[in-house]
Amino acid sequence: MKKILSILIVGIFVLSGLGAFALDSNVKIEENLIEKTIVFSEPLIKEGEQYLEINLEEQTSSILEVGKPKLPVVSQVFTFPFGTKIDSVEVSFSNENKLFLSKEIEPVPEPVKMNSEKISIKNSIKDLDVYESKVLYPKNSYNFNIASGLKDNNNVVYVLVYLYPIRYCPAENVIYYSENANVKVSFEDPEKPLNFNDVYDLVIIAPSKFSDELQPLIDHKINYGVETTLKTTEDIYDEYTGFDEAEEIKLFIKDAIENWGADYILLFGSVDILPIRTTWFYQQWHQHWWNESVLTDLYYADIYDEFGDFCSWDSNGNGLYGESYRNCPGENDTVDLYPDVNVGRLACTYTKDANTVVDKIIYYEKNTYGTDWFNNIVLVGGDTFPDHNGNEGELLNDMIEDIMSDFIAKKLWTSDNTFSALKLNIALYFGAGFFDYSGHGLHDRILTHPPNSEEWVLYHNHNLKHIYNGNKLPIVFFDACLTAKLDNNESTPLNIPYTPKIINNFFVNNKIFSKIFNFFVNNFKTNHIFDILNKNEVTYEQQDNSELIPCFAWRWLIEENGGAIGTIGSTRTAFGGFDSGAGKMSIEFFSSYESSEKLGEMMTQAQFGYITDVPYDLFTVEEFILLGDPSLEIGGYP
Repeated sequence: MKKILSILIVGIFVLSGLGAFALDSNVKIEENLIEKTIVFSEPLIKEGEQYLEINLEEQTSSILEVGKPKLPVVSQVFTFPFGTKIDSVEVSFSNENKLFLSKEIEPVPEPVKMNSEKISIKNSIKDLDVYESKVLYPKNSYNFNIASGLKDNNNVVYVLVYLYPIRYCPAENVIYYSENANVKVSFEDPEKPLNFNDVYDLVIIAPSKFSDELQPLIDHKINYGVETTLKTTEDIYDEYTGFDEAEEIKLFIKDAIENWGADYILLFGSVDILPIRTTWFYQQWHQHWWNESVLTDLYYADIYDEFGDFCSWDSNGNGLYGESYRNCPGENDTVDLYPDVNVGRLACTYTKDANTVVDKIIYYEKNTYGTDWFNNIVLVGGDTFPDHNGNEGELLNDMIEDIMSDFIAKKLWTSDNTFSALKLNIALYFGAGFFDYSGHGLHDRILTHPPNSEEWVLYHNHNLKHIYNGNKLPIVFFDACLTAKLDNNESTPLNIPYTPKIINNFFVNNKIFSKIFNFFVNNFKTNHIFDILNKNEVTYEQQDNSELIPCFAWRWLIEENGGAIGTIGSTRTAFGGFDSGAGKMSIEFFSSYESSEKLGEMMTQAQFGYITDVPYDLFTVEEFILLGDPSLEIGGYP
């Protein structure tokens, strides 16, 4: 866990960060200059009923401006030591080839909210200002961004170059494409070497009332070589001066990185006793105005701007943080977005919940390694948008299964009637290292549709009372709306099927029956039995009050009979999609597993991947937060 200090860090980055390019014959490295040549393949053209789809083998993402042509993007990432000054980024393209098209290129559709209301996905609406113009789209052939962030838990400077090798003249229905591009990045070395001290790996920030409950966790972490300390919110507020308490906490985190070398920050407390940052979004698509605020802990992870200075998220100083205006008037706040430290939250309100999550973390890290159940992954989905082609949730599950190919997949889908509250509880009873859900969500449930049906299949907070997976705790990603709505103070009425307690108790107390039942479930048609068990219902009454009510993603962590060891969910309404939105975030999260040891590293890498591929979508990357210990050793310690 110890870092290499001072001047050695700079040397390592020159060798490992920049020197990695030396293996590529298309890269030249000179003093204070990197030059790289990127070769592009021929455009791949796919013909649809109304439009053409254009792609490249080398593309990393697409231009996704609503109503405008969808075209490929090839991104290049260059890494430099923290404190490096970037002087210039220059890109030159080869001569352009010209190709006439038989149809127009498809426009980007408006993002679809994944809320629980009936949704009608309309045909894409063209932006006529673009499609009737002879001006090439996009206007520029490249763009770039400079940011500070993490690489292998070290602070670095990133230069992200976005290349647009295919440009489109809509009025003439012609594309111009290049065969290669040359990128030059000139820079100045840091004035002085990075010199962060190395005192603590994990810093826990919590109200002092949790001090006693946190001491066993601190002792456990130190015993496993993770140097850990507690900083109370009361001490932070006494020692720091900022616009508000959230900024004072962020200023402390900056000092914890620089003075202690902190890699992980655990925010321990609900949002009413340990604040979360609210950010503001204003957007217009066609004639649709959309304004919303977001709760995000990414604010605490994004400490530095591109110059290595404190990133306040309120660059215009008006007291509104993270303001973002798209296609409407307003001044954007400057936000770097790339995490500079791994952050997670355990949103405890009561000491009872604190004891529960601390006990779970300690047991998980001590006892999970080498268990058979960890090698399972549960995949749950259905037909997210019945009036659209395909079962979107199940398609996303398939993508996650391919990414997590070393795990044994248990699929619970509405298309084959295998998803129900009871079946999910049974699947988790037998254990899983990971659980992916794709569909709709609310503050107290997840729910999705059978194919081409307006009916709902759901799993509610109340169903968690009948989950008995004990210490076989998964890491869960909720590709859905509102599951991590930490400011939730309401519940909604519903009649909810649940598992009779006598059945669950029999599972827990009879291991032989459990094995027999598991074989029976997996090898025979048992729908009629599940239908009988699911006849039991409970009426869940409406509640509205000023006190916080645990949201769905948080309930999984404080459930005493099982639940989860960590969850990722959205604090607000999410948007669907595989190229952007919640689905893309899910793909990035699971893709980061192979290169991550800690849960917080998976989240940080997912945020990095999402921001890099979808740099204009601040909303999604801010609303998805980690509820869990960012220093959690995935799969436990040997």
